[in-house]
Amino acid sequence: MQILRNEVRTGLLVILTLGLVVSVVLYISSPGLFRPQKMFFVYFDNAAGVKPGAAVMLAGRKIGTVANIQSPVPLNDRPEHQLNYEAMVRVQVAQDSPIYKETTVSMRSFGLLAELVIDFTNGNPASGLAEPNEKFVGTRAPDLGEVGPMIIQKLEPALKQSEATLRELQKTSQNLTALTAHDSVLTQTLKNFEGVGANLKGITEKGGGVDSALTKFQDVLSTVKDVTGQLEKDNNLEKTLANFRAASARLKIILDSLDKTMNSALPRFDLIVQDLNQLTDKLKRQPWRVVWPTTIKYPEGQQGGEAPPRGARKGRSGE
Repeated sequence: MQILRNEVRTGLLVILTLGLVVSVVLYISSPGLFRPQKMFFVYFDNAAGVKPGAAVMLAGRKIGTVANIQSPVPLNDRPEHQLNYEAMVRVQVAQDSPIYKETTVSMRSFGLLAELVIDFTNGNPASGLAEPNEKFVGTRAPDLGEVGPMIIQKLEPALKQSEATLRELQKTSQNLTALTAHDSVLTQTLKNFEGVGANLKGITEKGGGVDSALTKFQDVLSTVKDVTGQLEKDNNLEKTLANFRAASARLKIILDSLDKTMNSALPRFDLIVQDLNQLTDKLKRQPWRVVWPTTIKYPEGQQGGEAPPRGARKGRSGE
């Protein structure tokens, strides 16, 4: 009897142990058997190696697992304006998980082993809780194979700008090389400037052109000083000024006399000019009067006995 009791106890212990192990395994692998869950669908452009059973988190806290993965998704079942999203991940989360309609769903690596997980973050409580079987559009962190092209794409404008800058620097260096060449304009200008500096140094040094000019100017000033001193000494300056005033007075008298003479001579000169004009006019119209003065022809309405015009001279035939 004692042996039978021990066997029964051992069997019960084995059965309880197996039941506990099965319960734990079922709880871990199929949590929906022990607690209520709800399901959501998340669309990605690429499943990126995520596996069924991967963890589903809410702001870093595990709330469920990935149930299954479907790819490619038919075009009719894909989200609007996201027709390139051809992978659909069905996730199971706890019934009491507060997942809102407006939330960010991302696929990222987690832990030391870089396991892929799906994380719900940045939920908006004002949008309300999401209904079961709600569909979300997720984002995926690029892997190493995609980071390289993305970095190159981002750096391409900077590389082009750097290339253009290097070309400009090359042109600048070429211009500087041409500018500083042996026979360049800058070199010739520096040589000319050096020559100008040498000439200025020769002019301004002792015994140069400027020094000689200053010496001559000093001599001229000394001579002028001696002359003015001599004039002041003998009162020659005052005498010269007095003579200049007397000469100016005599010149003024002569000019006044000449003015009066011209005023009296100008009327006579006018009469002479008028007589010469009449004489040349008669010579143009009747040149034979010089030889035969009796053949005088007067204009109509003027007789031979009429008085001649004012200022006209009398001819030999009674003009």
